[in-house]
Amino acid sequence: MVVILQTVRLLALLLMPSLAFADEVDLTRGGRRRDENRVPTLVLRAEGANEFGPFGYVGGALSWLAGPHNELELGAGGGFPGLQLGFAARQLFGEQGQFLLAELSLAGNTRVDRGHPNPLINAAAVGQTSSLWTSLGIGFEQRTDIFDLSVAADIVFTTADLTPHWCVHGGVGFGF
Repeated sequence: MVVILQTVRLLALLLMPSLAFADEVDLTRGGRRRDENRVPTLVLRAEGANEFGPFGYVGGALSWLAGPHNELELGAGGGFPGLQLGFAARQLFGEQGQFLLAELSLAGNTRVDRGHPNPLINAAAVGQTSSLWTSLGIGFEQRTDIFDLSVAADIVFTTADLTPHWCVHGGVGFGF
């Protein structure tokens, strides 16, 4: 009997340090942990802008965070009339999902020549009913957890004239 009691004490003494390695499991979030400071890699964003917006008056964009401070966006939207397609490359400055940004974009409309002062005269004279333009701009993006908010102001240069135009665009999105 004494041998059994001493064996139980020895086992208890040997097992006590292993109890310190136990981990606490938090089941209040449904078993999935969320980090509020996580910056999502992909964002699907609804966009709105003026006539020179890279993704139309109303459109959408898929944004990919290619590195910690590099972002690529591809999107499309209604140019009314026509479809506006755009691609933007952004350099982000900041930490923990709050970024100032510099962007360079290339966009175009399939039906309207956006740069000419009178698109109907230009389209009849030249036969051109579409246009391309580039934008260079600055803005702000909040990109944390599953939420994304983006606003940018750009100076726009078209293929139809040498007059600079302005663009303001932004949107809200869902990150994953």
